[in-house]
Amino acid sequence: TNSLLTTSNTKTIKSYQLYMSASNLIRKTKLKEVNELKTNISLDNNHLLNKFLSTGEKALLVGEPINFKDAILNRYQTVSIMAEYNRKVKTGFIMGLPPPEIMGGLLRDAGAKAIVVSMEKKTGGTTIEEFYRLCREQYSARKFTPGPISIVWNDYIVDDIQIAYAAALGAAAITLDINIVENLPETIKTCYKYNLEPIVLIKNLEEAAAAINAGATVICMRMLDEKGFIELKNKLPSDPKFVYIAKLRNELEFSIYTEIDTAWVLRDEGFHCVWPSPEALYGTTISDIYSNVIAMKAKAGRKFLSPRQFLMDRLKEGAQEYL
Repeated sequence: TNSLLTTSNTKTIKSYQLYMSASNLIRKTKLKEVNELKTNISLDNNHLLNKFLSTGEKALLVGEPINFKDAILNRYQTVSIMAEYNRKVKTGFIMGLPPPEIMGGLLRDAGAKAIVVSMEKKTGGTTIEEFYRLCREQYSARKFTPGPISIVWNDYIVDDIQIAYAAALGAAAITLDINIVENLPETIKTCYKYNLEPIVLIKNLEEAAAAINAGATVICMRMLDEKGFIELKNKLPSDPKFVYIAKLRNELEFSIYTEIDTAWVLRDEGFHCVWPSPEALYGTTISDIYSNVIAMKAKAGRKFLSPRQFLMDRLKEGAQEYL
């Protein structure tokens, strides 16, 4: 942190201070929620977490999750897609975001390799029950083709009890905000203890170095544009044990074509996975989820055609000129 501050200009320092102030406020709010959860657990001997912490017994019908890194890296020489399940985002669906049982199967069939479930009340709005239903739906698909995909718990993590809760419900991975987690090395160890893959969210080289030094092998870059993703990725280790994810953000002039185009470029730059904005996947009709996911993970390139042409052309992949 000291190194970051000394090498930044005054404007950047003020922005950083505001960001850290917001992080402290988020941490305090989340700690209050965690304390309420701990109180509820202490008053209910039959609470799921009491059983899980004492015996390792998970929620009914969730079983062992799909290994997150195996799912993401099984990508057939193209980029994998992590779709976000977010109750707060605006969609183009008349009846709003469909229930977990429908969305879980729909995203799996479309070709997504993981579903990131936004659990934070104000920005995500997904309930504990809905998260459990998503995990249960994936476990029930273990005899289907395509098979189950990973479910990721996305929240501000401030206590180990949150990690245990995610594991008890059937999560395969969990996001860790490097600016919220107080002791990142110990938190990562706790994730591995509960068989969860920690996905550390970073936005610059200093944070990436801290995450790697703490033991993280899955790094999710965020709050960057296309050029920023590439520049940061090129400064990070090329060791195959590391998985690099890009969390895409809405541009001022948002377009689904922009995110498809960015996904193709990042694929060619060695990124393993992209996390598109919910608006990109759900901004039109529910049937367009299939074409949007397929387009993002396609082997096409903008040297030969544009994302708009790809979506309009029903031939899609397979034609030599698209590869």
